[in-house]
Amino acid sequence: MDDGNPNRSDWIKAVVAGLVWSCAFAPLQCEPAAWLAPALVLWATAAFPKRAFLLGLAAGATHFFTSLCWVLYIPVAGSNVMGWFALSGYCSLYPAMWAAFCWWLFPGQPTTVGEAVAAMSWRQRLGWGASCALAWVAMECLRGWVITGFPWNYLGGSQLDWTSLAMLAQFTGVLGVSLVVAWGSVGGLLVFWRWREQDRFEPSLLKDLAGPAALVLVALGLGKWALSQPLAEPRGSLKIALVQPAIPQTVLWNVNDPVSQSNRFEHMMDLSDWAVAKEPDLLVWPEASLPPFWVLNPTNVIRRMEQLEKIIAEQSVWRVWGADTATNNVPYNSAVLVPPEDSFLRGLEKMEWPNYAKRHLVMFGEYVPFSEQLPFLKKLAPVGNFGRGGGEVVFDMGKAKTSVIICFEDVVPKLARRAATPEVDFLLNLTNDGWFGDSHQQWQHARTAAWRAIENRRPLVRCCNNGITGWVDEYGRFHGVTEPVHSTGVRVVEVPLRTGPHAPTVYQRAGDWLSWACVLACGILAVRRGAHLKKDSASGGEAAK
Repeated sequence: MDDGNPNRSDWIKAVVAGLVWSCAFAPLQCEPAAWLAPALVLWATAAFPKRAFLLGLAAGATHFFTSLCWVLYIPVAGSNVMGWFALSGYCSLYPAMWAAFCWWLFPGQPTTVGEAVAAMSWRQRLGWGASCALAWVAMECLRGWVITGFPWNYLGGSQLDWTSLAMLAQFTGVLGVSLVVAWGSVGGLLVFWRWREQDRFEPSLLKDLAGPAALVLVALGLGKWALSQPLAEPRGSLKIALVQPAIPQTVLWNVNDPVSQSNRFEHMMDLSDWAVAKEPDLLVWPEASLPPFWVLNPTNVIRRMEQLEKIIAEQSVWRVWGADTATNNVPYNSAVLVPPEDSFLRGLEKMEWPNYAKRHLVMFGEYVPFSEQLPFLKKLAPVGNFGRGGGEVVFDMGKAKTSVIICFEDVVPKLARRAATPEVDFLLNLTNDGWFGDSHQQWQHARTAAWRAIENRRPLVRCCNNGITGWVDEYGRFHGVTEPVHSTGVRVVEVPLRTGPHAPTVYQRAGDWLSWACVLACGILAVRRGAHLKKDSASGGEAAK
């Protein structure tokens, strides 16, 4: 491998690395692949920083273009392809920068990496491996923050089913698990390079795994301790009927067609009638499920709603419904809490019920940057430009309290952390994954969201238009999910209620302390490396004189 003499096999390695990385997530969900991914990316990109960046870009593009191909399911011809290219291409920059940074820090010649690693001291190898792991976490942290962030498919997120390790997230967030996996992966790569260089295996080679192994033991120790801590005393349960209508996205957008919208309304009411027959405490509709009443037959709407609300009042069923609301002509993607005795139609205009408006809007889906300054840009948002909500809202149902997060907000750790206040019994996510048809996006979304239940030690209930409707317990385990997951129907779940107020986890108190510490550490490493290279350059210049 040489900067001036490209080797075709390096590009093949990069593609292989990206494909293995994708295998760690749905639909394949092969957890061991995550432990190979950072090592394979480094193995494929072993070169000077400029070439390492390009090879890292190839590995990242392979990973993101394959794992995010569900964007193509968006039913907007042309825009789906553009969105797929834009999102995948943007995300690919992060592993490219990671590879370039790691090889810039490498204290040797990356073109002869085996010899260089063998010549390094144990402390140098330990330091470089740890630096690569810190940089991986910094990379994921920045990807989840820059331009509102895309905190999707973090490396540590693939380890959800390894409960003892996953519980580390109560202390560090999911990126703490990414740190463990990344350092373990790079440590294994160092062992491999030294083994290949001396053509035989010796137990002393395993010394390079001392740092990663120590971190794994600490992580598992904290996880085991978290598992040993009893949950608060139970105080009953809440029976929730979750309506999953599986309405095609094209129907949701076709709001001016009275036939399709009438069928949509009848479908929602039929499912709701079936749901209340199960005598739940709470009836939940997903995001954007409320049909546009202005195109419907008002007589039929009133009749069906009165029939439903008569039973709701008799059984004291609370409602949380996803609905678009407006304040001062600004539309909001909202959820409203409707008491059992209230009429939804009569109260809709004044909207005096508790309601939560989505805060983390989807760029080019629900808003377009700079559209206020350049109004013509608003046409680029397929569902209109929504206003941004003001903050978290607690829905008090007497028996239980919940806090709602809408759509992709359940993959944003800081939003769930703020929503899970001490009095909240469970988090409630309303989402419309119908944008992405019957794809693997729904499982990627659900498994990413499940970490919020672990991080906050609070159940997460999910009600989807289509996808993974059910609930996740405090250990990241799914309950109430039925196959086929994309089908229409009603999921009835019993969510345990526990005595409050609920004690916050370390992660809730400290936030993303580890993630930003890794970013800071990388900044310090960059300054030190830059000073070292400058010193070497100056020394070389003096010697030449």
